Amino acid sequence: MSTTPRRTRRTWRVACSTVALALGASLLAACGSGGGAGGAATESDTLTVALALKPQSLDPGKNGNGGQNIVHWLSYEPLIRHNSDGTFSPGLATEWGYVGEGNQAFEMTIRTEAKFADGTPVTAQSVADTINHYVANPGPLSHFLTGVDGAEVKDEQTVAVNLSAPNPILPIVFSQSSNWGNVISPAGLANPEKLTSETFGAGAYVMDTAETVDGDHYTFVPNENYWNPEAIHWERVVVRVLPDTNAALQALQSGQIQVDMNTTAEVVDQARQISDAEVVEGSGAVQAMFLMDRAGEVAEPLGDVRVRQALNHAVDRESIATALGGDYTPTAQIAPVGTDGHDDSLDDTYAYDPELAREMLAEAGYADGFEIDALSISLFQTDTLAQAVASQLAEVGVTLNVKSDGADLNQLISDMASREYSAVFFNAGTGMFTNALQNFASPASPLNPFASQGDEVIGAFDALALAPEAEAEAAAVDLNRAVVEQAWFVPLIQSSSYAFTRGIDNVGTVGNAGALDVLSWTPAS
Repeated sequence: MSTTPRRTRRTWRVACSTVALALGASLLAACGSGGGAGGAATESDTLTVALALKPQSLDPGKNGNGGQNIVHWLSYEPLIRHNSDGTFSPGLATEWGYVGEGNQAFEMTIRTEAKFADGTPVTAQSVADTINHYVANPGPLSHFLTGVDGAEVKDEQTVAVNLSAPNPILPIVFSQSSNWGNVISPAGLANPEKLTSETFGAGAYVMDTAETVDGDHYTFVPNENYWNPEAIHWERVVVRVLPDTNAALQALQSGQIQVDMNTTAEVVDQARQISDAEVVEGSGAVQAMFLMDRAGEVAEPLGDVRVRQALNHAVDRESIATALGGDYTPTAQIAPVGTDGHDDSLDDTYAYDPELAREMLAEAGYADGFEIDALSISLFQTDTLAQAVASQLAEVGVTLNVKSDGADLNQLISDMASREYSAVFFNAGTGMFTNALQNFASPASPLNPFASQGDEVIGAFDALALAPEAEAEAAAVDLNRAVVEQAWFVPLIQSSSYAFTRGIDNVGTVGNAGALDVLSWTPAS
């Protein structure tokens, strides 16, 4: 991330152009019911998107991240746009940056011409009120607000963010990728109970509640008060939920949808065989067994680093990747290729060696093995992955009892919060500081219910939080190395992120956190 000094501020200035929206998959009929602005929408002016999961909530502060966020990124204008090429561009903020050193003071200049969908102006006060609302009402992604105490209006156009601890990723935090950049209108803040059924943003589109059924399909029409009308290319955007990967791919092939985000590595080759389809590839994710109970509160053996390291030696990553097929590769680290924490050498840390694993378990006092209760989900072959790991751990005497929560993320979060399960099979990715907040460093994260501690890992995390930009990448690698050496995870495989599209131009790429430049997409010429 480049910086331009202005007074004592580190500032990012970029031209307003594309909007990065991370989409999820869903089946959408191109001839679905309901008209767009100015009359009935036709197939050519309807953007159809397939989403793998229903949103956890229509309230942007209560939703998770990933593809489900399309419902917010269409209807809520972010303060800062996170573009698919990794850059940032203006949303409701025209200028932003850290003030001074240490990543503990941040300011944003708010554009003057923007309005919410109900016609009321976007002001510095409405931005500050929104940030304070998010801080006061924690949600699934509150860990990204680490260090943020609130916001205040500094002058007519400037919002100052108050921090009690360093947070070096605030451009991402206040973008659409982390939800906290989605500004809510005064009407929405005054009626928070309505945030779960209506949209109160300043985005390019407004949800048509008459043509929406929560959990099945969501319909959006243009916002006539959008500050940048040239970015609206569709009379209607409809998103429907289709968890089945193969069904989504068939829908793309038959022309029922134009964007398939319910994608996995094993169906990429099939997508490439579809006439006129475009396979868009970008930075990916690591699938891993998260050893959440790192202090051994429920499964006592996990409190011993030798046991956690033994589990890493007990899994045959190569055979798992081969068995799953597609574009999977084995990995022993949680930072995917292409992210700032990745280090190729770390993949050699844990060779497959079940005999060594048994020796290490015996040395730690568990020659007779032990049991681990773990969680999984049915998406992205995660259940299959969990069963493969359970079979391999059984070879060294460890019994892995796996409960699948299907495609229900809310149930998964509830089960993790119960602290009855010591491990979960899930994905890790993105830049290392964001990765850390999401997966192990923040006690506010659903994926860290046991509030992990450890001088080696947390010390490296704190060093990354304070690192000046020139030293941040080295600090990110140090943090990843500490996590690998302390074996807080059993990383397994990684693959790229994909989007399959058909019938649209200006697709771009898949960026960090699945970002896509959706507002640049136009009907195929």
